[in-house]
Amino acid sequence: MKIYLIIAASTIKMYFRRTQSLFWTLFFPVVMMVGLGFFGFGEYEKPKLGLIDEAENSISAEFVNKLEQKSYIEIDKNLGENYEEKLLEHKIDSVLIIPENFGSNNKIEIYYEKSNSELADSFKDTSIFLLGDFEGNNFTVEVLEKKFIHENQGYKGFLVPGIVALAIMQSGILGVVFTIINYKSQGVLKRLQAAPINPGHFLIGQLISRLLIITIQTVVLFIIGVLILDINIALGNIYAWINIGIFSILGSILFLFIGLAISGASPNEDYAAPFANLVTFPMMFLSGVFFDNDILPGSISTFTDLLPLSPLVESLRESALYGTNTFELLPELGIILAWIIIAFVIGVKTFKWE
Repeated sequence: MKIYLIIAASTIKMYFRRTQSLFWTLFFPVVMMVGLGFFGFGEYEKPKLGLIDEAENSISAEFVNKLEQKSYIEIDKNLGENYEEKLLEHKIDSVLIIPENFGSNNKIEIYYEKSNSELADSFKDTSIFLLGDFEGNNFTVEVLEKKFIHENQGYKGFLVPGIVALAIMQSGILGVVFTIINYKSQGVLKRLQAAPINPGHFLIGQLISRLLIITIQTVVLFIIGVLILDINIALGNIYAWINIGIFSILGSILFLFIGLAISGASPNEDYAAPFANLVTFPMMFLSGVFFDNDILPGSISTFTDLLPLSPLVESLRESALYGTNTFELLPELGIILAWIIIAFVIGVKTFKWE
């Protein structure tokens, strides 16, 4: 155990001596998180109306058809039972519900979260205008504020967990790749090979140091999100923090192993940098960090959900915003564990001392 701690301590010292390490670990993700959070990137879109047609009769079908013809409104009819979550995440702005007895009892309801009252009123006006074309029916539209256990946190709440997951990936992959490659080029690994330690000592020492760095990084980024962007981590639910810790550690292990695999397969820095960017860059934009993957076509969305970063983003977001427990995130947990095994096997097979 003493050998592991000595290697971990020396690695941490060398890590913090490099200014670029601090840049990629904290400065870059903090600037991105705060900048995008304050400027509201992603908020200026076509208003989205969720629609639930419980009547499914000719009158409701005609009304829905008229709504869909309005080019300035985006209609989402695939809500299922999780429309409250979509309202909270601002994936939709309001929900219009057509009751089963629509036609005899001509009242439709529009639900909204309190920050979207103006859009809900505009949806109401549009609905009243369209229903005016129906003859012989006295239609009414009722707008109701939906009360939630959790308050909506807008794009800032959506963004912060994504940036934290992105920072974990960058620290895990880029930090390990360039450290190992530098060790190789400077002959450090070759000298360590002659020392009375085995590869397991060195790798576990590296793992301990990186886990500590990434844990500190994760806590700092979430605290900045709370203090500067005013997000609320699951309304202070302590279990949410435990869940965040579990997935942060597993995500760190995953990307550390991926970093080891890349560094093992790369003979020098000229190969390592493009290879690392080839792995990290697509995940930055396809794993739901800055926007929800639901906007992608079905086949592409299914593929992106299986990328290593995607389950980490989803699990941290669910835990941070809603306090979702671990059992509800078993699919994400399974994907992360599967990638950990794959990355570990590749990393062990490709690791070289020189």
